Amino acid sequence: MADGKRKKTQASKSKSKKTDWTKDVLGNWAEAADKNDCDALGLNDAPEWVVNALVECVSIVFPSGLPSVDKYDGRFLGEFLGRLRGLESLFAGEVPLDPEAQAEKEKIEAIAKNKSSVKLPKGFEKDVLTKFGATREAISLATMTAASASYKDAVGFHKGLARGIEIKPDELATSRTFKRHTRTYFILAQHWRFWVKCKSLREVYGHLCKAVGEQKIGSFKTFEKVCKKINFKLRGRGRPKAAK
Repeated sequence: MADGKRKKTQASKSKSKKTDWTKDVLGNWAEAADKNDCDALGLNDAPEWVVNALVECVSIVFPSGLPSVDKYDGRFLGEFLGRLRGLESLFAGEVPLDPEAQAEKEKIEAIAKNKSSVKLPKGFEKDVLTKFGATREAISLATMTAASASYKDAVGFHKGLARGIEIKPDELATSRTFKRHTRTYFILAQHWRFWVKCKSLREVYGHLCKAVGEQKIGSFKTFEKVCKKINFKLRGRGRPKAAK
């Protein structure tokens, strides 16, 4: 029995060592990417639920989404870094897009060029270039490290990298990527400073329905589930009183 437990412990430690390299590479990438961070999204003083909401939004552009930390492996690392590299190529005009995706890309670019409608923080361009550079360095590090990883992780990394870099013409079109509540998550994250001043989720729900429409937000019960997923809480639940 003791020998059996010892073997399982050793196997567990061995597996941990084989997979920890993915977290090490991601840690190095995050540190390098944040060197010139200008807090473009205004997250430095944001509650944790805001970051959770943005993760729900961002995950739609990754082939397999964004798994929990305990599920990070070589394939995820490859897809993650590959997709960041692919997005760099996308905005450099190197990726062919279908009409819908191209129109959406041009709309985003037009908004960005209109400085009166969008106020970019100081150092934004330097921040973006720093993140691009960090991604390329991370890909080089990961490729080198994968050579010493397990067979499964090494194969998974290279397959994930290839899948992540390749952006198909219609892959990022809103009609394909947006999930049912992506819009809700985005609005909650974008205007979080307004929502935290509300007294209850019922009040937040009312504002959202008025601005976007109840049909797009869903019922209040559905909205509560959306908030629960990102751990968005306020002082009161704000449920309506039962009719007498």
